[in-house]
Amino acid sequence: MTTTTNPTGTTFWFDSQVMEVLVSAQDTDRRLSILRQRLVPGYAPPVHVHEREDQTLSLLEGSMTAWLDPHGESPTEVHLEAGDSVFLPRGVPHAFKVGEHGVQMLEINTPGGFEGFHLDAGDPATHDGIPEQGPPDIERMAAVAPDYGCTILGPPHS
Repeated sequence: MTTTTNPTGTTFWFDSQVMEVLVSAQDTDRRLSILRQRLVPGYAPPVHVHEREDQTLSLLEGSMTAWLDPHGESPTEVHLEAGDSVFLPRGVPHAFKVGEHGVQMLEINTPGGFEGFHLDAGDPATHDGIPEQGPPDIERMAAVAPDYGCTILGPPHS
């Protein structure tokens, strides 16, 4: 059994959002990783696909809409409220957009390791709050993504 208490000690900013690694791949022999994310209203990452891990997003607060295969032959749209989760299987493009009140959620990656993408494309937090907002830094994400088996496919879905 492994117990952890914020093992990385790391709260960081990724794409103008606040993230915290709760359980790292290192803690679980790469079986999974868990991040807590605080996302601002209207935040939407670019459409992307993971080749190495399945991802589950579990909403603790707020609401959002998620899209699976948004540009494919069988797009699926799911609206989520606090308490809901969505499973995003590896190999399936996806995106999401945060609702009008923001979101706090858990990102669970199986196997673990994708937290490294967020850390490598992010910045150390200089205070506890949300950083200054700007458009998604898609170039920075795209530069780091291949190292983690992720491909950025296009701008945020609307």
